[in-house]
Amino acid sequence: MACGSPGHSALHQQAILFDVETGILSDYNCEHGKTPEFYASKLVPPLAGCFSDPGVVDKALKYLEDSEILTYQYGIPTSLQKTGQQWDFPNAWAPLQDLVIRGLAKSPSPRTQEVAFQLAQNWIRTNFDVYSQKSAMYEKYDISNGGQPGGGGEYEVQEGFGWTNGMVLVLLDRYGDRLSSGTQTAFLEPHCLTAALLLSLLFSLLP
Repeated sequence: MACGSPGHSALHQQAILFDVETGILSDYNCEHGKTPEFYASKLVPPLAGCFSDPGVVDKALKYLEDSEILTYQYGIPTSLQKTGQQWDFPNAWAPLQDLVIRGLAKSPSPRTQEVAFQLAQNWIRTNFDVYSQKSAMYEKYDISNGGQPGGGGEYEVQEGFGWTNGMVLVLLDRYGDRLSSGTQTAFLEPHCLTAALLLSLLFSLLP
């Protein structure tokens, strides 16, 4: 295999960055080695099917459990670092929720699949609750205080929002017969909830 080829690069990345025990791909600090801190992005390569290890998805679930990420009821935080930047705690972003949920759902384990559903349930409730209060969808959410629009970084949180709306549609398509919005509409049957969420989403897209 030629040095510098894509396959060669992938083997080096796996040898240096991939943690066989945890099933995640870590950042690497030249002075200190692999970084131990939790980042949701570490779960992307294994859950996206980049490795052939059949147990990698269940290892990823254990990583979430050991990092106590499943204790957060409003979404998966991007990291646990409190830097004030938008890509750190307490912000949660739809694309990372999508990758983790979709990755866990691939597992043949019923328990891992159920965790994927619960993460989807948490995210839908956060989106629905904030929309009920603000009449808007947001690019990111603060999951530390009951679910609110996110913040931090160099600009105000943006309304809209393409990937948030798309993620809601993905989850409604996959789990629409099981999802609940919580106390506000507990009287709704699952198919009515799906309709209500879709109508809310469509209204948010109108000029």
